[in-house]
Amino acid sequence: MGTTAIVTIHGEPVIDIYESLDGSYWFITEKLYKQDSVIDGKVYKDDQILYGYAKLSACPEYAEFGNISETELNLLKPRIWKVLRKNWPVCPGVKTTSV
Repeated sequence: MGTTAIVTIHGEPVIDIYESLDGSYWFITEKLYKQDSVIDGKVYKDDQILYGYAKLSACPEYAEFGNISETELNLLKPRIWKVLRKNWPVCPGVKTTSV
């Protein structure tokens, strides 16, 4: 039987990671709920609200946990992308535990 790796950020298990060209990271730890979101004056129905740790390259000292709009992340593509799961262990700040 193979081992499974659990990737965490500040003790919270990660379910997705996004990375940007400028070195910003969004570590998703939960899917919270869906809501209609208004972004730049446009309504986005059923936007998935996520919870996680955001570490922006412009101000890494203010990295924090909070709510994150999946629609906002998707609107930033191709400047940001989902990190392949096999690459999660090399993302900054994560810890990997084998179980």
